Amino acid sequence: MCSLSSSGGHTLQQMYGCQWEDEDGATEGYSQFGYDGADFIRLDLKNTDWVAARPQAEIIKQKWNGDQSKYWKKYLEHDCVKWIKKYARSGKISLERKVPQVSLLQTDSSSPVVCHVTGFYPDKVNISWQKDGQDLHEDVDVGETLSNHDGTFQKRAELKVTPDVWKKNQFTCVMEHKSGDPIHMILTEEKIRTNRAGNNVPGIVAGLVVAALVLIAVVVGVVMVVKRRSGNQQAKHKLELFEEIHILESQKCQDHSWKKTSLHTL
Repeated sequence: MCSLSSSGGHTLQQMYGCQWEDEDGATEGYSQFGYDGADFIRLDLKNTDWVAARPQAEIIKQKWNGDQSKYWKKYLEHDCVKWIKKYARSGKISLERKVPQVSLLQTDSSSPVVCHVTGFYPDKVNISWQKDGQDLHEDVDVGETLSNHDGTFQKRAELKVTPDVWKKNQFTCVMEHKSGDPIHMILTEEKIRTNRAGNNVPGIVAGLVVAALVLIAVVVGVVMVVKRRSGNQQAKHKLELFEEIHILESQKCQDHSWKKTSLHTL
């Protein structure tokens, strides 16, 4: 039985995208269509031609192997990659320009003093302690670089020193990162943040929230521009495919009806 109802619904799906490797510059792209939940046709980007997943797609494949293949190859290997690079560059710039937050933390007077650096990107950072202008290695424990939820990083360096010692000498935390000049944080009682009542650290979180909002704004802006610029061509392409499928289904129904009529007249 063959049915093609104008009131019935059909689903045309498309999935496409591209990838770009920052290290070696390699690119990949894909474009494929599904019809009523089943694979229909896909683009072989390497050979620049379409591959039919169903017999009904053979006619469309022959029609598209030409201008449509060239259009998609150009879009996936150049236009799409260009926008990815632009987005990545914009995202990195917005993060790299954020000066890392440097804080001196201590649980109580008998605990190590922690030089805590957060909100930096990329992940390469150097944290060290100095005593009276000289690099200090003893009683210093530098932790691993950890990820934050927004794509930035954090790191800490502990200094084991008693209050009577650091009050008689000048201890300095030095932070070096590609986002700007080195930051020197001199250890004083006023600069130490503790977790005692009445002393919190909202500034550390605030900087990360701002960075996340900036990055989200960049993503939304780029996606809107890409959709606006490529939307007309993509919509035209999908409409042509849907019309082609509709014609094929109609012809199939007509052929089926003609065969039934021929059988009845024999």
